[in-house]
Amino acid sequence: MKIATGSILNMTPAQPGWTVTFHHGEPETVTCPVIGWATVVEALLGDGTALTSVKAAFVYLDSVWTADELREHDHEVSAVLLNAPAATPADALV
Repeated sequence: MKIATGSILNMTPAQPGWTVTFHHGEPETVTCPVIGWATVVEALLGDGTALTSVKAAFVYLDSVWTADELREHDHEVSAVLLNAPAATPADALV
């Protein structure tokens, strides 16, 4: 596999409750479920080493996106925020 900047190398499922919220034009605000965590290539070094980061992968308009990918393809998207699930009460863990 030829690795390039922006490539997703792998993905692992996200815990339920994670979401992303972003603005799409004005004044529309969109909230989407995070379905996983993607390892994304940020840069390639001269020796072939890939520098990576972990990014939220979410569903929007029947496709899976990371924030960078969505902003690259839709210039009306701005201010993508990652939202953690609400804390689970301690008594629910017993």
